[in-house]
Amino acid sequence: MSVGGRLSDAAVAAALPALLRLREAIAAENRDIGAGIRVPYDAYSQRKNQGLLELTRLLPSLKPAAQGGLRDPLLGLVAELEANRRALGLQLKASAAVADIIARAIHDGQSDGTYDARPWRGET
Repeated sequence: MSVGGRLSDAAVAAALPALLRLREAIAAENRDIGAGIRVPYDAYSQRKNQGLLELTRLLPSLKPAAQGGLRDPLLGLVAELEANRRALGLQLKASAAVADIIARAIHDGQSDGTYDARPWRGET
């Protein structure tokens, strides 16, 4: 094995744990969101940022041929990221819907209806 091959193997060996830690952080966040429990978004954000920083620093040292050793873990990470994107999107939509309900309730509670145009337009 050449020196370059050992370097690539060492880079893969260093990148794999970082990749798996990142994937686990995302999976844990997905589990918390799915369970409907209070999610410590700041803690998960910090873990994800740290994992991305580690990978960003390691990936330039990987040769394209060596990256094949990370193919399956990277595909797993992509799947977790997609699930995370969907879960966070649903959380965001739900938060926006709740905020809209609260805003309407506040608006309706502050008005006695005297200046509301809805009755004149045939709305209720």
